Amino acid sequence: MREIVLIAKLSSKKGPEAFAEVTRALTARGISIVEAHEVETRKELRKRVKRAVKSGHKFIAVAGGDGSQAAAVDVMAHTKSVLAVIPAGTGNSFAQSLGMEPSIEAAIDTILNGEVKRIDLGRVNGTHFANFATIGLSAEIGLDTPKLLKKITGGIAYGLSAVVPVLRKKPFKATIAWERNELKVDTFQMIVASGRYFGNTPILPDAGVTSGRLAFFTTAGTSRLDVMRMYLAFLNGTQTELPDAHYFQTEKLTVKTKGKQLIAIDGSAFGYTPATFTIECKALRVLMPAAAAQTEAEAGS
Repeated sequence: MREIVLIAKLSSKKGPEAFAEVTRALTARGISIVEAHEVETRKELRKRVKRAVKSGHKFIAVAGGDGSQAAAVDVMAHTKSVLAVIPAGTGNSFAQSLGMEPSIEAAIDTILNGEVKRIDLGRVNGTHFANFATIGLSAEIGLDTPKLLKKITGGIAYGLSAVVPVLRKKPFKATIAWERNELKVDTFQMIVASGRYFGNTPILPDAGVTSGRLAFFTTAGTSRLDVMRMYLAFLNGTQTELPDAHYFQTEKLTVKTKGKQLIAIDGSAFGYTPATFTIECKALRVLMPAAAAQTEAEAGS
């Protein structure tokens, strides 16, 4: 019998009933819950995860959205504890990057039958993130999206909340440096990912959680029409085909902007530019579906 500590922060559309549902479903499948805690803030979640790690618990299941997973990985990085992701948020991009269907049932199957895999983590200005960081417009959209609206409408909330930021946001000048390269661009936003998915779309075709590299993407379009074209391209998975797209993979990059720009990690506000991003290889132990773990192993070989 696999024993877990369950820590849940559930503020999405499914939040009110999700904790009881998760607990019942885990128990029904024969998983022993040695501790269970429902928390209200990421700060409290970090404390609970930290206590579980210090107590020597091997499997720590975190139920929540991408922001909750980011809080957990920053505590669990380079420890012997194993993260079990239970996607119960609005986007759940991290779960998809791990090869999981974004559902409680799939998470339980992974807890029961998954394999422990060591994956890479991104780090920005000293803090780990689970899947991706955004700078500029997408970060502001996430900040402006009310929690209540996400509870009521789910992922549609981001689209509804994007109207005002898109209308008020102006392009900014940015300088991105990596290896011996430098890119100067006027843009609305940038994405830096250690995982594979941004929303439901791979940020780059060969991005992955064990690639050993960060994936970077931006566009040079400076009109609101260019912004809409970029978001539509992400919906269609054709963003790298845009004529004004800039993308690459690297182990480290720095971003400087004219005027401070908001940074969000896994959908939650973090800080402001300038920023230094690095990749930490095999920094986190996670449970992945067996098929996904095998795919990552083959990709890394």
